[in-house]
Amino acid sequence: MNATPHVYVVDDDELVLETLDSVLTFAGFTVTTFNQAKDFLNADLEPDNSCLILDLRMPHMSGLELQRSLAERQIDLPVIIYSGNADVATTVRAMSGGAFTLIQKPLSNDLLIETVRDAMKSHQQLHEEKVRFIEAEKRLQVLSEREKAVARLAAEGLTATEIADRLCVSVRTAEAHKANIFKKLNIRSVAVLAQLVLMAGLKH
Repeated sequence: MNATPHVYVVDDDELVLETLDSVLTFAGFTVTTFNQAKDFLNADLEPDNSCLILDLRMPHMSGLELQRSLAERQIDLPVIIYSGNADVATTVRAMSGGAFTLIQKPLSNDLLIETVRDAMKSHQQLHEEKVRFIEAEKRLQVLSEREKAVARLAAEGLTATEIADRLCVSVRTAEAHKANIFKKLNIRSVAVLAQLVLMAGLKH
């Protein structure tokens, strides 16, 4: 991961590029600017610890088209739409495409810097949640389908008797499944099991 947060700016207005470069560099970010979307896509990008500030209306390739290209290429970084003339329909399309937010030009330097930091923080939190989900899901893959069913019910706080009744098995069988779950996952409490089930989305 980059030690210094990196902000990419794509805008066909050279004055905007110069202004944002100056403001964000002074705030402690590494800044790289592009006046065409295609140049950004052809660049050697570092998505980790990065953010994209993107204008909507540009020649050759619009901001929305660039946003779609990022999704198609699975380039995962937070996108801030920075526009002076976005209508409601365009705003909805940008947000539906995964943009963190849309802000109107001009914006105060302090609010711009705060928005960039918020975007990076939110994106990092989402990334960490995704990693936890994948790890929890991977751990639960060792369980059989019946054990997963028992795990879901145990995580909801049901007793062995209640689980047995719900799954139409004996209490002894429910207890055996529960013991196997704890052994396979190397855990000792229902609280830890509940956390794994929640993180893996097993309840859904």
